[in-house]
Amino acid sequence: MTTVRKNLLTLLCAQPRSVSSLARDLGLRKGDVDDDLQHALRSARAAGHQVIVIPARCRSCGFIFDEEKLSKPSKCPQCRGARLYEAQISIERNEGS
Repeated sequence: MTTVRKNLLTLLCAQPRSVSSLARDLGLRKGDVDDDLQHALRSARAAGHQVIVIPARCRSCGFIFDEEKLSKPSKCPQCRGARLYEAQISIERNEGS
């Protein structure tokens, strides 16, 4: 039996994913994915893998959120718009794995 964190790593190595997409594919709520995702990313970095985060951004004004914000923000702090792209997360495995 595989764990949620191993499933997260597998999905993130295949292609860039958002938190919503990960939750949907794993059959979990977005809030339930957050803790496991943070731990999986720390483990991946510790194993020498490269974690790539394309930060969330506003569709209206182009404001770019901090890379640490992995879940979808509710609204843009600059223009107050609610049309936002979610952050996309992926992992590139090192050559030894």
